[in-house]
Amino acid sequence: MKSVGIIWSYYGPYHLARLRELRKVLAPARVHALELASGSHDNLWRRTNQPEDIITLHPGRHTDELAFWPVFWSVRRKLAELEVEVCLLPSYFPKRSLAALFAAKSLGIRTVMMNDSHSGTARARGLRFMAKRRLVQWFDAALVAGTPQRRYFASLGLPAEKIFIGYDAVDNDHFAAKASEAAARASDHAAQLGLPEHYFLSLGRFIPKKNLPVLIRAFRRCLDASPTKRMHLVMVGAGEEEQALRSLCSDLGLPIYDHADGGPGKNGHGEPARSGVHFFGARQIDEIPVFYALASAFVLPSLYEEWGLVVNEAMACSLPVVVSRTAGCAEDLVKHGQNGFLFDPENPEDLANCLMQFEDDKLTREMGRRSAEMIQGVDCHGFATNAQRAIHAAMSGAK
Repeated sequence: MKSVGIIWSYYGPYHLARLRELRKVLAPARVHALELASGSHDNLWRRTNQPEDIITLHPGRHTDELAFWPVFWSVRRKLAELEVEVCLLPSYFPKRSLAALFAAKSLGIRTVMMNDSHSGTARARGLRFMAKRRLVQWFDAALVAGTPQRRYFASLGLPAEKIFIGYDAVDNDHFAAKASEAAARASDHAAQLGLPEHYFLSLGRFIPKKNLPVLIRAFRRCLDASPTKRMHLVMVGAGEEEQALRSLCSDLGLPIYDHADGGPGKNGHGEPARSGVHFFGARQIDEIPVFYALASAFVLPSLYEEWGLVVNEAMACSLPVVVSRTAGCAEDLVKHGQNGFLFDPENPEDLANCLMQFEDDKLTREMGRRSAEMIQGVDCHGFATNAQRAIHAAMSGAK
C-alpha cells in the first residue's frame, strides 16, 4: 500500500490533528488529504498551522453549495491522478459524501467509512432504510466513533470484524497543556474575560437538538434549591435559538451577562453580584481551553448527538462531565458517579439533581481527575492506529 486518500467535506482543526497523526502512523505510505470545499456555513472554523498540501477540489465554495455530479467527477479525477489504493470517506450522506463514495467505487478503490451515527440518530425508514443498508454494505471496512456506533453498523450488515472504533478524537495533549497554562493564570483570565469564579460550562451551537432550554431550566432549579450558593452558567456558542434562550432566562428571572462582543460583560467587571447566565458568543478552538480550565463542570444536554467531541475536550482538560444519556459518547466516555453523571435530557429535574452534586468541591476535583485518566487512549493516535487497522481490513482480499 503506497497511496491512501482521506476525504472530508472541509478540514477543520479537529480533522487536521487527526490527519497529522495518520500520516505518522502510515508512513512511508503517502496520505493525500482532500477536501470538497474551502468553507462551511455550519462550522465557522479559523484554520491555523494548515498543511500546504491539502487538496481543495472546489475552492471558494461552501460545502452546502456542492451538487452531486461536480463532486463525483472532481473526486474521481483526483483519486485516479493520485493512484489512490484505499480511501477513507465521510460516510454516505449527504449527497456530496455519496458522490465521493460512488467516485471511489467506480475506480475500484477500496473504501473505509468514517461515521459516528448510531441507532439514536437514525432517521431513515422504509425504502430509505433499505437503501442505507445497501450503501453501508458497499464499504469494505469502517472506522466509527464508539461502541453504540459499532453495534449500529453491524446491525446494518457490515461485518463486525471490519468495524473499528476511534473515529471521534481530539488532540488531548493540546487541550490538557492549554488548560494547565490557563489554570496557572486563572485570575488574569477571569478578569480579562469576565468569567465568574464558579460556573457550569456549555459549549456548542444554539440549535434545537442541543436542548439548551432544559439546561437553563435545570440551572434555575439549582439556584432555587440552594439560594445562597454562588454559581453561574456560561454558554459559549451562537445560533438560531439565541434570542429564545435569552428570553427564557428573562422569564425565569435569571440575570443575563452579555460577553458576545468580547468584553467583560455589560453588567460590570469582577464577580457578578447575582448568579446568572453568561453569553460569550462563538469562540475558536484556540480560545476555548480557558473556558474549560476555569469551569466547575461541563454539561452536554443534547436530545441526540452523534458523538460530542466537546466531551473529549472537557475530559482532556480534567473536567467532570454531565452528559445526556442519548449522546453518542455517553456509553464510552462517561461512568456515572465516577467522572460525571448521565441524565434524561427531557427531564430538567434529573439534570438539576446532577448539577447540585458539584456543591461538593472534593467530589468535583476527584471526578475531574478521573476524566483526565479515562480519556487517555481516546486520542488522535488511537484514531490513526485504528484507521490503519480498518485500511488493512479493507485491503484484505484485494487483488
